[in-house]
Amino acid sequence: MNELVLYLVISPFAAALLAYGFGKIDKKIAFWISEILTLSLFIAVLYLFFHYTNPISVDINWFRFGHFSIPIGLYIDHLSMVMLLIVSGLGFLDIHYSHDYMAEDPHQPRYYGYMLFFIGGMILLVSAKQLSGLFTGWELMGLASYLLISFWHEQKAPADSGVSAFLYTKAGDIFLFASLGLLFYYAGTLNMVTIDHLATSGKISSHVSFVVAIFILIAALGKSGQFPFFPWLLRAMEGPTTVSALIHGATMVNSGIYIVARLFGFYAAGGALIVVASIAALGVFVGATSALVQSEMKRVLAYSTMSHLALAFVGLGVGSLAAGMMHLSNHAIFKALLFLGAGAVMLSTNDTKDMWRFGGLKKPLFLVAIFMAMGALSLGGIPPFSGYFSKDAIFATTIVTNHGDIITALTLIGGLLSIAYITRMWILIFAGKPRDIELFNAVKTPSKFWISLPLGIMAVTTLVLGFFQKDLADYIISAKYIEPHVAHMMPVVLGVIISLAGIMYYFYYLRLDLVKKLIAQPLIKSIHNILLNGYYVERFITWFTHNIVVDFLAKVVTYIDTHLIDAAIDGTNGVSHAVFSRLSKTNTKKSGDYTGGVIFLVGLVILTVMIGARA
Repeated sequence: MNELVLYLVISPFAAALLAYGFGKIDKKIAFWISEILTLSLFIAVLYLFFHYTNPISVDINWFRFGHFSIPIGLYIDHLSMVMLLIVSGLGFLDIHYSHDYMAEDPHQPRYYGYMLFFIGGMILLVSAKQLSGLFTGWELMGLASYLLISFWHEQKAPADSGVSAFLYTKAGDIFLFASLGLLFYYAGTLNMVTIDHLATSGKISSHVSFVVAIFILIAALGKSGQFPFFPWLLRAMEGPTTVSALIHGATMVNSGIYIVARLFGFYAAGGALIVVASIAALGVFVGATSALVQSEMKRVLAYSTMSHLALAFVGLGVGSLAAGMMHLSNHAIFKALLFLGAGAVMLSTNDTKDMWRFGGLKKPLFLVAIFMAMGALSLGGIPPFSGYFSKDAIFATTIVTNHGDIITALTLIGGLLSIAYITRMWILIFAGKPRDIELFNAVKTPSKFWISLPLGIMAVTTLVLGFFQKDLADYIISAKYIEPHVAHMMPVVLGVIISLAGIMYYFYYLRLDLVKKLIAQPLIKSIHNILLNGYYVERFITWFTHNIVVDFLAKVVTYIDTHLIDAAIDGTNGVSHAVFSRLSKTNTKKSGDYTGGVIFLVGLVILTVMIGARA
């Protein structure tokens, strides 16, 4: 078992080098190395899953200096097993899909090398026993994410987007790095299982736990594209859609939730879960309302990612590890499906993203339309699809645990609005009549094996997984935590969902003209612009950073340089002149004689004393 775990961690990095190197000889080799490697990873994880009996622990010392050492151990339990299944399974399907999606790109060796490098970083992150190992995987994955977002760096938008993602996530990573130092000082260990135990047993001060938990939460919010760090997630859509599906819909953005889930007992002991729930509830609402008005399908899915991952954070924040991790798992599958479905639409329509140019694509893209509809039903929360059960659990737990009316209201409104924006998106793309006849006539049918097959597998999975949600919940918590007992809300939720779907059907299918008239109204137009721009959060951050932080620092540095450093240097000239002027007044012939006499007398006294001392 230990050798298999080491294979999971090491092989993606080795394969990344091989894919890049041999891909320079033949681009097809890069794909097949990636395809075979990711398939082998998924098979290895399945083997671990079916043969799992107890947590698997592998201890490795990174380096040692005397009695001091920094370990990077590996630890596989139920929580990390769920994450490994997501990373390896969706990683394989994404690479398989890339065969056609990236077929015309001249830089395929670099693409597959980056993808494998990313998968390796994510596997290291979820397999790490210590925070030092998790942080290493965290940073490797962040680097790979930057490289993939800016993959088409010869264009300005992807290059800028990569830098934006790097800066936003690094702002949070600073706090994660600081938390490592604090935990090592106060707990004496970076072992996450031990830290959880020490916190729950009261051996770490609750005040220390709270501060460290908030530091880690800031990093988690940045990596998961949560409020207020979500602007990078929207810019990341400039990368290949396969990157959006794997990194920003299914895996990397889940890492922030995973670290909070891994330290769930630590957060509970420090009283920080209420902070998690409060910030996340706001993210659910902002993401859902902003997704309602977007015209580009990838931006709809990006805001949806923000909103649904915030839902998973709410699940953790209100005290249900099972509900939060269930929704993380379900979301990873249906969101990867929807992103890759959007990629199939773009591939068939010459990279068109604007939904208002589509319409009627269900005929030429029948399979894509069916599979995306299944993903939409799961995202919207329609039973028996898996998304319904985790959303229902989060809603019910939020209400029963009574964490406040504002948290409950924002969570319910944002969560239920998901059916509205995803119904709107599907209708604008696939239903009705073609709105751009020239575009419609040029639609190409995607490959059934390379494109439709991965979509079909994910669509069936999100349906079948709905029948195993209780098993998934039991597997996640493993009797380690006592979950609050909650009642289901199926009648209420279904009633609201059907109503919202009906409203979207009426406006975006039957009366699309009314939508355009409503948007033209001054008040509606103002609200529309606020939502379209994500409540202007990015503009505020940019303004604040430029005008307050950068300008303020520039003014402080300029003031110090001008009034202190330059003044001190310039002042030495005046001081030297003043000293010279004073001393020159004493430099007369008589004073020179006096000075010589005094020096002679002092020397004579010193000489006499020395002779007397020797005698």
